[in-house]
Amino acid sequence: MVRIDGDLDPECGEAVLTALGAVMDAETKGRRHPGTDTEAGTGTDPEGEETRTPAQRRADALGEVCRQWLDRRDRPMLGGERPHLSVTISLEELRASGVGALDHTGAIGGERLRRLACDASVMRIVMAGDSQPLDLGRRTPVVSASIRRAVIARDRHCRFPGCDRPPSWCDCHHVRHWIQGGPTEPWNLLLLCRRHHRLVHERGKGGFGLQHVSGRPVFTRPDGSVIEDRGPP
Repeated sequence: MVRIDGDLDPECGEAVLTALGAVMDAETKGRRHPGTDTEAGTGTDPEGEETRTPAQRRADALGEVCRQWLDRRDRPMLGGERPHLSVTISLEELRASGVGALDHTGAIGGERLRRLACDASVMRIVMAGDSQPLDLGRRTPVVSASIRRAVIARDRHCRFPGCDRPPSWCDCHHVRHWIQGGPTEPWNLLLLCRRHHRLVHERGKGGFGLQHVSGRPVFTRPDGSVIEDRGPP
Protein backbone atom coordinates (compact mmCIF):
# COMPACT_ATOMS: atom_id res chain seq x y z
CA MET A 1 0.00 0.00 0.00
CA VAL A 2 1.01 3.64 -0.50
CA ARG A 3 -0.02 6.12 2.19
CA ILE A 4 -0.52 9.79 1.27
CA ASP A 5 -0.72 12.45 3.97
CA GLY A 6 -0.29 16.22 3.63
CA ASP A 7 -1.60 19.73 4.19
CA LEU A 8 -2.83 21.88 1.30
CA ASP A 9 -3.61 25.58 1.16
CA PRO A 10 -7.33 26.36 0.63
CA GLU A 11 -7.04 26.99 -3.13
CA CYS A 12 -5.06 23.83 -3.84
CA GLY A 13 -7.27 21.80 -1.51
CA GLU A 14 -10.39 23.09 -3.24
CA ALA A 15 -8.97 22.05 -6.63
CA VAL A 16 -8.23 18.53 -5.33
CA LEU A 17 -11.67 18.12 -3.71
CA THR A 18 -13.42 19.44 -6.84
CA ALA A 19 -11.54 16.99 -9.09
CA LEU A 20 -12.29 14.03 -6.80
CA GLY A 21 -15.93 15.08 -6.49
CA ALA A 22 -16.30 15.30 -10.26
CA VAL A 23 -15.07 11.74 -10.74
CA MET A 24 -17.24 10.42 -7.89
CA ASP A 25 -20.32 12.27 -9.16
CA ALA A 26 -19.82 10.82 -12.63
CA GLU A 27 -19.63 7.32 -11.14
CA THR A 28 -22.77 7.92 -9.06
CA LYS A 29 -24.77 8.75 -12.20
CA GLY A 30 -23.92 5.30 -13.53
CA ARG A 31 -25.18 3.50 -10.43
CA ARG A 32 -28.74 2.28 -9.95
CA HIS A 33 -28.65 1.69 -6.21
CA PRO A 34 -26.18 0.66 -3.50
CA GLY A 35 -25.40 -3.05 -3.43
CA THR A 36 -26.30 -5.23 -0.48
CA ASP A 37 -24.99 -8.78 -0.97
CA THR A 38 -21.30 -7.97 -1.34
CA GLU A 39 -18.91 -10.30 -3.12
CA ALA A 40 -15.78 -10.33 -0.97
CA GLY A 41 -12.94 -8.19 -2.24
CA THR A 42 -14.63 -6.79 -5.35
CA GLY A 43 -16.31 -3.61 -4.09
CA THR A 44 -19.45 -4.68 -5.93
CA ASP A 45 -22.50 -6.89 -5.45
CA PRO A 46 -23.51 -9.78 -7.77
CA GLU A 47 -25.21 -7.33 -10.16
CA GLY A 48 -22.14 -5.12 -10.45
CA GLU A 49 -23.49 -2.39 -8.18
CA GLU A 50 -21.50 -0.16 -5.85
CA THR A 51 -20.45 -1.23 -2.36
CA ARG A 52 -17.15 0.66 -1.90
CA THR A 53 -16.83 2.92 1.12
CA PRO A 54 -16.55 6.70 0.56
CA ALA A 55 -12.83 6.48 1.38
CA GLN A 56 -12.32 3.71 -1.21
CA ARG A 57 -14.21 5.73 -3.81
CA ARG A 58 -12.07 8.80 -3.13
CA ALA A 59 -8.91 6.71 -3.46
CA ASP A 60 -10.09 5.27 -6.79
CA ALA A 61 -11.09 8.78 -7.94
CA LEU A 62 -7.59 10.09 -7.18
CA GLY A 63 -6.10 7.27 -9.24
CA GLU A 64 -8.45 8.07 -12.13
CA VAL A 65 -7.53 11.78 -12.05
CA CYS A 66 -3.83 10.87 -12.19
CA ARG A 67 -4.27 8.28 -14.96
CA GLN A 68 -6.23 10.71 -17.13
CA TRP A 69 -3.51 13.34 -16.67
CA LEU A 70 -0.82 10.81 -17.65
CA ASP A 71 -2.84 10.00 -20.81
CA ARG A 72 -2.81 13.63 -21.99
CA ARG A 73 -0.67 14.46 -25.02
CA ASP A 74 0.47 17.82 -23.63
CA ARG A 75 2.31 16.41 -20.61
CA PRO A 76 5.83 17.77 -20.03
CA MET A 77 8.72 15.62 -21.18
CA LEU A 78 11.02 14.11 -18.55
CA GLY A 79 14.27 12.55 -19.73
CA GLY A 80 13.01 12.61 -23.30
CA GLU A 81 9.78 10.75 -22.45
CA ARG A 82 6.35 11.64 -21.17
CA PRO A 83 5.87 10.33 -17.62
CA HIS A 84 4.18 6.95 -17.46
CA LEU A 85 3.63 3.97 -15.19
CA SER A 86 6.42 1.50 -15.92
CA VAL A 87 6.77 -2.24 -15.15
CA THR A 88 9.98 -4.21 -15.71
CA ILE A 89 9.60 -7.97 -16.16
CA SER A 90 11.49 -10.80 -17.84
CA LEU A 91 10.01 -12.56 -20.87
CA GLU A 92 9.73 -15.81 -18.91
CA GLU A 93 7.89 -14.13 -16.02
CA LEU A 94 5.59 -12.34 -18.46
CA ARG A 95 4.60 -15.59 -20.17
CA ALA A 96 3.99 -17.23 -16.79
CA SER A 97 2.12 -14.16 -15.44
CA GLY A 98 4.81 -13.98 -12.80
CA VAL A 99 6.19 -11.01 -10.90
CA GLY A 100 7.43 -7.72 -12.34
CA ALA A 101 8.63 -4.52 -10.69
CA LEU A 102 7.08 -1.05 -10.67
CA ASP A 103 9.54 1.85 -10.59
CA HIS A 104 8.37 3.28 -7.27
CA THR A 105 6.26 0.75 -5.39
CA GLY A 106 8.00 -2.55 -6.10
CA ALA A 107 6.66 -5.99 -6.99
CA ILE A 108 3.51 -6.54 -9.02
CA GLY A 109 2.22 -9.75 -10.55
CA GLY A 110 -0.68 -12.05 -11.34
CA GLU A 111 -3.89 -10.53 -12.65
CA ARG A 112 -2.78 -6.97 -11.83
CA LEU A 113 0.09 -7.42 -14.26
CA ARG A 114 -2.17 -9.00 -16.88
CA ARG A 115 -4.62 -6.09 -16.55
CA LEU A 116 -1.89 -3.47 -17.05
CA ALA A 117 -0.51 -5.42 -20.01
CA CYS A 118 -3.92 -5.54 -21.74
CA ASP A 119 -3.59 -1.98 -23.03
CA ALA A 120 0.04 -0.91 -22.67
CA SER A 121 3.20 -0.12 -24.60
CA VAL A 122 6.00 -2.69 -24.64
CA MET A 123 9.75 -2.10 -24.93
CA ARG A 124 12.14 -5.00 -25.56
CA ILE A 125 15.45 -4.90 -23.66
CA VAL A 126 18.05 -7.58 -24.44
CA MET A 127 20.30 -8.21 -21.42
CA ALA A 128 23.79 -9.72 -21.18
CA GLY A 129 24.53 -12.48 -18.69
CA ASP A 130 25.63 -9.94 -16.09
CA SER A 131 22.33 -8.04 -16.45
CA GLN A 132 23.85 -5.33 -18.64
CA PRO A 133 21.46 -4.03 -21.34
CA LEU A 134 22.74 -4.80 -24.84
CA ASP A 135 19.87 -3.63 -27.03
CA LEU A 136 16.74 -1.54 -26.53
CA GLY A 137 13.78 -1.69 -28.88
CA ARG A 138 11.21 1.01 -29.45
CA ARG A 139 8.26 1.43 -27.13
CA THR A 140 5.36 -0.04 -29.12
CA PRO A 141 1.68 0.16 -28.17
CA VAL A 142 -0.01 -3.23 -27.80
CA VAL A 143 -3.25 -1.63 -29.07
CA SER A 144 -2.48 0.77 -31.92
CA ALA A 145 -4.24 4.13 -32.17
CA SER A 146 -6.20 3.01 -35.25
CA ILE A 147 -7.42 -0.21 -33.59
CA ARG A 148 -8.41 1.73 -30.46
CA ARG A 149 -10.41 4.17 -32.61
CA ALA A 150 -12.22 1.23 -34.22
CA VAL A 151 -13.05 -0.28 -30.82
CA ILE A 152 -14.28 3.12 -29.54
CA ALA A 153 -16.46 3.61 -32.65
CA ARG A 154 -18.07 0.21 -32.01
CA ASP A 155 -18.39 0.20 -28.21
CA ARG A 156 -18.72 3.97 -27.44
CA HIS A 157 -18.46 3.35 -23.67
CA CYS A 158 -17.61 0.65 -21.11
CA ARG A 159 -19.33 -2.57 -22.19
CA PHE A 160 -20.03 -3.91 -18.69
CA PRO A 161 -23.84 -4.20 -18.43
CA GLY A 162 -25.31 -0.88 -17.31
CA CYS A 163 -22.03 1.09 -17.31
CA ASP A 164 -21.70 4.22 -19.44
CA ARG A 165 -18.16 5.38 -18.60
CA PRO A 166 -16.68 7.17 -21.67
CA PRO A 167 -13.64 5.93 -23.64
CA SER A 168 -11.27 8.27 -21.77
CA TRP A 169 -12.06 6.24 -18.62
CA CYS A 170 -11.56 2.89 -20.38
CA ASP A 171 -8.87 0.39 -21.32
CA CYS A 172 -9.00 -1.95 -24.30
CA HIS A 173 -9.36 -5.36 -22.66
CA HIS A 174 -8.19 -8.49 -24.48
CA VAL A 175 -10.90 -11.14 -24.05
CA ARG A 176 -8.19 -13.70 -24.73
CA HIS A 177 -4.99 -12.09 -23.42
CA TRP A 178 -2.19 -11.44 -25.91
CA ILE A 179 0.21 -13.09 -23.44
CA GLN A 180 -1.74 -16.30 -24.14
CA GLY A 181 -1.73 -15.77 -27.91
CA GLY A 182 -4.92 -13.73 -28.20
CA PRO A 183 -4.84 -11.41 -31.23
CA THR A 184 -4.92 -7.63 -30.85
CA GLU A 185 -7.87 -7.28 -33.21
CA PRO A 186 -11.16 -5.42 -32.63
CA TRP A 187 -13.14 -8.66 -32.30
CA ASN A 188 -10.90 -9.74 -29.37
CA LEU A 189 -10.96 -6.30 -27.69
CA LEU A 190 -13.56 -4.65 -25.50
CA LEU A 191 -13.79 -1.24 -23.84
CA LEU A 192 -13.90 -1.62 -20.06
CA CYS A 193 -13.66 1.21 -17.55
CA ARG A 194 -10.76 0.87 -15.11
CA ARG A 195 -12.98 -0.44 -12.28
CA HIS A 196 -14.79 -3.09 -14.34
CA HIS A 197 -11.52 -4.02 -16.04
CA ARG A 198 -10.09 -4.75 -12.60
CA LEU A 199 -13.15 -6.80 -11.60
CA VAL A 200 -13.01 -8.93 -14.77
CA HIS A 201 -9.34 -9.72 -14.09
CA GLU A 202 -10.11 -10.60 -10.46
CA ARG A 203 -12.57 -13.39 -11.13
CA GLY A 204 -10.72 -15.67 -8.74
CA LYS A 205 -11.34 -13.09 -5.98
CA GLY A 206 -15.08 -12.76 -6.54
CA GLY A 207 -14.93 -10.77 -9.78
CA PHE A 208 -16.77 -11.35 -13.04
CA GLY A 209 -16.23 -13.71 -15.96
CA LEU A 210 -16.18 -12.62 -19.62
CA GLN A 211 -16.29 -14.55 -22.86
CA HIS A 212 -17.41 -14.06 -26.46
CA VAL A 213 -20.54 -15.97 -27.45
CA SER A 214 -21.72 -15.65 -31.06
CA GLY A 215 -19.72 -12.47 -31.47
CA ARG A 216 -21.07 -10.65 -28.40
CA PRO A 217 -19.57 -10.26 -24.92
CA VAL A 218 -21.22 -12.24 -22.14
CA PHE A 219 -20.47 -11.33 -18.51
CA THR A 220 -21.07 -13.84 -15.72
CA ARG A 221 -21.33 -13.53 -11.95
CA PRO A 222 -18.98 -15.45 -9.64
CA ASP A 223 -21.57 -18.27 -9.50
CA GLY A 224 -21.50 -18.57 -13.32
CA SER A 225 -24.93 -17.05 -14.00
CA VAL A 226 -25.17 -14.57 -16.86
CA ILE A 227 -25.56 -10.81 -16.20
CA GLU A 228 -28.17 -9.62 -18.67
CA ASP A 229 -27.16 -6.63 -20.74
CA ARG A 230 -28.97 -3.40 -19.96
CA GLY A 231 -28.78 0.14 -21.20
CA PRO A 232 -26.82 2.68 -19.16
CA PRO A 233 -28.86 4.71 -16.67
